[in-house]
Amino acid sequence: MTIDLLPGHGVRLPAPLPELRFGLTEAEVRGLLAPHGESLPDGVRSTFVCGCSWALSFLLPGLNITLCADEHDRLRAVTVGRNPGDDRPARPVGYHGIDVLGRPAHELVEALRAEGLTVADPVRGTLRHGGLHLRRESGGPGAAPPLPPLNSIHPRESP
Repeated sequence: MTIDLLPGHGVRLPAPLPELRFGLTEAEVRGLLAPHGESLPDGVRSTFVCGCSWALSFLLPGLNITLCADEHDRLRAVTVGRNPGDDRPARPVGYHGIDVLGRPAHELVEALRAEGLTVADPVRGTLRHGGLHLRRESGGPGAAPPLPPLNSIHPRESP
């Protein structure tokens, strides 16, 4: 099943997991995810994201998902990134029906433009389209081997 990024709205997780809308509180997000423990065997963890009033993370095959809140304690951003420590194939991450992770930026731009979207050329490995930000991770000393060109997505409530 695909994870569908819905900039301006939220994220649709693969069934049986729920859709998470921007504006939810931490308690509401935890409440929506709680009945799906079998789909989230590593659980939902609190994590730190600079500038966020709260942040939660969980794993899906091959992916890390992080949810974070604004100063009003409401879900405002979703980050989906490749998990290099997970040998399982990552689920597709869809945006306008296109799997956006692991593709070179120029190919993704062409695919989005073919869907009729106006997309600017990527700048230094980062592609921005409205509230959607795709970026290439760069490793530091001792970092894992390089990941595919685009491996992190940040759909936000507003650009």
